Amino acid sequence: MNANVNPAIAALVIALTVVGIGIWTWASGQAKEIGGPSEIRVAPNGHLFIQMQNQLLEHDGAGQFVRRHDLRELGVVRAIGALDFFSDGDVLLRRGPDTRTLKQNIRALLRKTNRQSITPTTPDTGLARCDLVAMSCDTFGESPIDFKTAFGVVIDRSSDDVYVSDTSRHLLRKYSSDGASIGGPVAGFRFPNDLVLLDEQLFVTDTNHHRVAIIDPHTQGFGSTFGEADVVPAQAKNSRQIWPSDLARIGDSWWVNNMRSSMRDGGIYVFDAAWGFKYKLALPDDADPIDIREFDEEVLVSDWRNDRIHRFSPDGQALAPFSSAGLRALVAESSQARMKFYLLATVGMGMIVILIVGLLIKGLTPAGPSDARR
Repeated sequence: MNANVNPAIAALVIALTVVGIGIWTWASGQAKEIGGPSEIRVAPNGHLFIQMQNQLLEHDGAGQFVRRHDLRELGVVRAIGALDFFSDGDVLLRRGPDTRTLKQNIRALLRKTNRQSITPTTPDTGLARCDLVAMSCDTFGESPIDFKTAFGVVIDRSSDDVYVSDTSRHLLRKYSSDGASIGGPVAGFRFPNDLVLLDEQLFVTDTNHHRVAIIDPHTQGFGSTFGEADVVPAQAKNSRQIWPSDLARIGDSWWVNNMRSSMRDGGIYVFDAAWGFKYKLALPDDADPIDIREFDEEVLVSDWRNDRIHRFSPDGQALAPFSSAGLRALVAESSQARMKFYLLATVGMGMIVILIVGLLIKGLTPAGPSDARR
């Protein structure tokens, strides 16, 4: 333990340790960013679209894979938040990079209000209306709009009016089909997320108020409250799943995804038409559900963590997971990419372990005559 320390070796050890920590941190983060299926949408032509990372997988009305749309070709750097289709098949989505800083992410985690401007930082950043056939986009809005994230978007196919939950600013907004502001911003929410239009009412998952708010969607009275529903039954409280983020009307029932405080590890809770709790959906213990969508007389639930689309009957009976050639291929690619990053993270951790073991061995080795101190 009394061996002299060579300054050059000490500096090298410190540098290699920092490099090892850096490799491990970066590679682990990159692996976690390669998520599974997220948004599920049914286009006006009845085609099913599954969003996974920057890819949009299109299936026909029977669930057969049609093609893959690479959203990077439209300027999407990282898909964040929801998307939806106009009546002509155009898709509304957000283009550009994820410009949020660490401080902004911490503020979001702490549920602090986002006070950034909604003006894009670059001409090609923000909401866009895109043609998936021509793979071209037009900026959405009288002037460009960029919420940085848009976690709830629903388009009224009868009018093409657009409803947006500006989640981190706790606001709801309404736009015409060409992006003119025609309603809002409406306050009174805390982290509003998913939106559902049904029977001349707009249903909002008001996440931090632990409720579903029911409001007037019409431009004249936009935002006026019709009522609210408590969607956190005792079973959800016991599971710490008290943050509603997504909902769907399935037959005569409401299906609600209640997440935990990390906005992960949710559970699907089913309610009757009057919002009386019925049961919790049977999902794997490690499931991380994101979106709920009815398709072809069945219900699909995306599982971000497990690279899976769960499939259920409308009465909640579990069926075999949804599968297609396109989904299987993308899942295989994602698994390989994750494995590469995890292996790189292992290399970084290995460097740290080797250095620590080497230092322990050096420290426990008795000093020789040439190493002895006075």
